Amino acid sequence: MAGRPPRTYRVKVDPELIDIVPVFIERRRQDVASLHDALAHGDSSLIRKIAHNIKGAGSSFGFDAVSAIGELIELAAAQSRWPAVAYFINLLARYLETVEPVCE
Repeated sequence: MAGRPPRTYRVKVDPELIDIVPVFIERRRQDVASLHDALAHGDSSLIRKIAHNIKGAGSSFGFDAVSAIGELIELAAAQSRWPAVAYFINLLARYLETVEPVCE
């Protein structure tokens, strides 16, 4: 049985930023890889640092969901809730794979 296709999240982006959005998304994908590595090594400090940066960067580009997920990762790491950290990292990865920036 085939699963449903993933939901696409359309995000309205400022026309002046649309050309650099692919770079923003690629950097967040790199952050996801770094977060997975930091989680595997139990590096809470690095997780919090990366998540804090994600939290700040998302809204600057109009990606409020990215900021919200970054905040959730940061809070979960600060509370040593590692299953939640892993869940939110994966949530961010899925979001980045399904987001569709639009310029209207």
